[in-house]
Amino acid sequence: MSRMPDFLIIGAARAGTTALYEYLRQAPDVFMPDGKEPNFFCYEGLNLDCQGPGADFINNSITDLARYQALFDPAPEGAILGEASPLYLYEPRSAARIHHHVPEARLVVILRNPIEQAFSHFMRAQKLRIEPLTDFTEALKAEDSRLAKGWQPMFGYSSFPRYGEQLARFLALFPRDQILVRRYEDFDADPAAMVAEVQTFIGADTAHRPDVGKRHNAGGVPRNAAFQDFLMKPNPITGTLGAVLPRRLRWQVRDLIAGFNLRDQRPAISPEARAILVSRLQDDVAQLGDLLGEDFSGWLRG
Repeated sequence: MSRMPDFLIIGAARAGTTALYEYLRQAPDVFMPDGKEPNFFCYEGLNLDCQGPGADFINNSITDLARYQALFDPAPEGAILGEASPLYLYEPRSAARIHHHVPEARLVVILRNPIEQAFSHFMRAQKLRIEPLTDFTEALKAEDSRLAKGWQPMFGYSSFPRYGEQLARFLALFPRDQILVRRYEDFDADPAAMVAEVQTFIGADTAHRPDVGKRHNAGGVPRNAAFQDFLMKPNPITGTLGAVLPRRLRWQVRDLIAGFNLRDQRPAISPEARAILVSRLQDDVAQLGDLLGEDFSGWLRG
């Protein structure tokens, strides 16, 4: 009998979701598919035709229910099933689709300072060599035109971390105790404690302590752009490797090598870019505080 997930890591992007996914996968009583970010609840039943750089990330999403359920076929009997697709928090239709298919699912959310999240998304896009602009301020100014052309949501740098309006959609459908919301700062400071809290929340055995020493999915500016293009963009050599290596292993090798090509010093966000983000996000940060009964105003102070 086909099964569906017992829990979902729904966001936010660039807030430690890849690390949490990797840590939870180490637990013997938890099963998460090899492919992170199937995005099924974002795009169920749709014919995808995303445009612009990196469009394959969206266009390769799983949109068929049978294919999605097949992701969990290898799970051992009795395992707690989960998956991680940070786009669920962002995509307006995800909450209703999740509630339709798995209304009892536990939902895990990690929120990162939206100013830092937006800049981290930009840095990730630079690492992947899909961001044509080198100036973050210019990228922020280009958001509306890019999204109007059908570019993938990543390029909506300031619309992606609107957590208040996003969480409101889930809280309108799910009981509050079914959604675990935590801050990235706490996860970054003590990942083992956060993993144990998530394990408790999803009903997993906290006696298992995963190895949390490895950093996952970091962004940054490449030292050598041509070499980064070679790693990240299709070419005969990487295509040959892709034909013989499983996708997950291929991406692990790619990201390991790419990490050595990143500059040691990460650039800082410019005052102009920060001011744009504060102006665009301050209303949403206030909404988030009202929703959760917490003070998030510190996020907007430089």
